[in-house]
Amino acid sequence: MALSKIQTTSGGTGANTGTDALINLGERTSATGSVQIAAGTTAQRDTPSAGHFRFNTDESTFEGYNGTAWGSVGGGATGSSGDEVFTENDQAVTSNYEITAGKNAITAGPITINSGISATVPSGSVWTIV
Repeated sequence: MALSKIQTTSGGTGANTGTDALINLGERTSATGSVQIAAGTTAQRDTPSAGHFRFNTDESTFEGYNGTAWGSVGGGATGSSGDEVFTENDQAVTSNYEITAGKNAITAGPITINSGISATVPSGSVWTIV
């Protein structure tokens, strides 16, 4: 059975595949590109269900809802019941890294900087290894 496009004039996307439909809706830039997700301030959060995901423009971070609270996604401290106690870091710097100007960094050591790799601390910034 051949699939037919549902034209935009009929309420469709004019696409033959789910990927193309998402691209045509502006949800994806391409099959291997990026996906547009909801973004807004903390005050603009909706009443979510577990598994919701968004970008918080106040905090400049991705966040997800676990069924009871919003939490940071992709870094930052985590713990059970929303406790933000533990932050884990790798023990080796494996690619060149520069701390963002005007920011400080803290790392739990010991830390190895691999041969040929640099870790740059800009003027006015501090990297503390504890």
